Amino acid sequence: MLRSTKLGSLSKKVVSIMMVGMVLAGVVVFAAMSKTNTNGDVMSKLFLIFFGVIITFQIIPGIVLFSVMIKGLLKSGRKEVETVKINK
Repeated sequence: MLRSTKLGSLSKKVVSIMMVGMVLAGVVVFAAMSKTNTNGDVMSKLFLIFFGVIITFQIIPGIVLFSVMIKGLLKSGRKEVETVKINK
């Protein structure tokens, strides 16, 4: 689960925006399909659109995972050095 931090709320906003974009893209595609003369090719187009949506929804988590992985690699290079003061 995402913690209620700034990063967690930002991630939720990004995912919500992506989901809204995907739904709007689907609405536009179906609206465009109704205006074309398909000659019986409706099922083949729906089949291709369905798998296109599946691939698109798999890309979103892949991009998120890749960005977290890059962030982890960049953060692992910066290690804080502890300094110890000796009182005499």
